[in-house]
Amino acid sequence: MRKDPDMRERGRGRGLTGEESRCLWGDADRAGLGPGRGDVPYIDENGAISVDGLWGFGRAFRNCAPLVRAMSLLPWGGATILRYHSVNDDPGWAGDYVQRSLVVSTDVFDRQVAYLVERHRVVGVPELADAIASGRRVDPRTVAITFDDGYEDNYRCAFPILRKHGATATFYVTTGAISDESILWTVALRHAIRRTESQGLKCGTFGACSIDLSTPRAKEKAIAFITAVVKRSGEREALEIVNEVREACGNSRDTYDSRIMMNPDEIREMHEGGMTIGAHSVTHYNLPSVSTDALVGEVGESKRALEELLGCEVEHFAYPNGRTNRHFDATTAAVVADAGFRSGVTSIAGPVSRRYPVHCLPRLGIVPHDADVRWLAADIQYARLSRPNHSSLREVTASSRSRPTRGGGRDVAGPTGERQEAAS
Repeated sequence: MRKDPDMRERGRGRGLTGEESRCLWGDADRAGLGPGRGDVPYIDENGAISVDGLWGFGRAFRNCAPLVRAMSLLPWGGATILRYHSVNDDPGWAGDYVQRSLVVSTDVFDRQVAYLVERHRVVGVPELADAIASGRRVDPRTVAITFDDGYEDNYRCAFPILRKHGATATFYVTTGAISDESILWTVALRHAIRRTESQGLKCGTFGACSIDLSTPRAKEKAIAFITAVVKRSGEREALEIVNEVREACGNSRDTYDSRIMMNPDEIREMHEGGMTIGAHSVTHYNLPSVSTDALVGEVGESKRALEELLGCEVEHFAYPNGRTNRHFDATTAAVVADAGFRSGVTSIAGPVSRRYPVHCLPRLGIVPHDADVRWLAADIQYARLSRPNHSSLREVTASSRSRPTRGGGRDVAGPTGERQEAAS
């Protein structure tokens, strides 16, 4: 998409004030967005609106304040759980350690939390889970903030901002990576490929072909491809692939420029400061892809590790690898429920309502265009009014109607000993 630095001046020449021009087209410079997500739509030399310009009008209509306000008044739908990963201002962090689209700056996060506290009712996941489990209607103005993985910037950057605004959040921790005891495989894979000087990658896993690593863009494509392969692999095969790639990239040793994950003292301090700590598995492998024994261990061991660290019961779980088409299923949800977790959150955008069982609650992922709170406001309304038709949601919802809970109600999934076939 082409940029026109004089676009706003032309907007004023067509009878728009500077503020009206910014509202119509969106302040792309402030948001710092990439092509197609927030760039200024192009008006050609004759003042005609191009196709990109029409897309700009579509964005403006989607996010216009009167429409979003009207949607917020609709009584149906449900609450919204937001999914974050990392809050960090270090330019070397985004890209080399965590996918750039999963990192928000401290200024952006501060604006987002300020907006949420002002316009919504911010609660913790436990309150939402209690409402769903008891069959109570959920206030559609309610929003819960969550973080996945357990990066150290959750404590250093996100926690102070949440306290500043009097907001709470739920942090789902990958227990095997606490204090960098074992580097998260997603971080190890990304760091190895981003830092290698090799122009190509040859691994036995991928046959005789060489994966292009000649440019930063090629490296991102390679990371996406290999990550997808790992997420669809069993626990042993996944570990072998990651180690093979690291060896081929010349980065088989854990040498990193900075600390990556939170340590026990930081997790305890956040818990004592009013934050909820939940589990996110032990190793972050894709749970529907691993064996039944590994699945039970990933869920149960992560719960026990956090309970030993915090000295209290840990009752909430987040399924890892949300960008995988199938990151949970009926069997996975049943194992989570049987382990004693009161809730399980997914990475499928949608409303938190009585429509979905408490062990497959939808979440809305925060993306770069949400740096503009108008996008965030609109995304929340569209998510809470949506009706996602994801196969895993349908599977768990159908199973919940037939499986009695310990209390005589209904719960999730079928027998935990039966594995469902993961989608390819």
